[in-house]
Amino acid sequence: MPYLIDSDVLIDISRGNAAASEYIDALPEGWGISQVSALELIVGARDNRDLGDNRDLGEIDAFLSACVIVPLRSSTGTRAYQLLKRYAKSHGLHVFDSLVAAAAIEEGLTLVTKNRRHFGMIEGLNLAVPQY
Repeated sequence: MPYLIDSDVLIDISRGNAAASEYIDALPEGWGISQVSALELIVGARDNRDLGDNRDLGEIDAFLSACVIVPLRSSTGTRAYQLLKRYAKSHGLHVFDSLVAAAAIEEGLTLVTKNRRHFGMIEGLNLAVPQY
């Protein structure tokens, strides 16, 4: 499993974006998501379809049950702390993004994200930015 998929790509998939699904399906080897991204998806789930969002908690839960979820280890927390010290003030790195980046670095995974601005400055982080 050489890839860690960020929540922005996962949200595209959960919203039925065929190009996002095709991109992930075309990755040459397996992929997973961080526990943080799983939590972000759950928080973003809507039980009320009147909001124009076709995702609900049951659909998100079913999606997550089929995913490999990369756990947050103590080394991930330590790395996230280091990343925040280095990039929070200078580049606006947020806590959740620091945890996702730290998980990718600690596990030796390439982070697949459309958000180069949030992650591009992090030394030692391998990024893949989909162009779908």
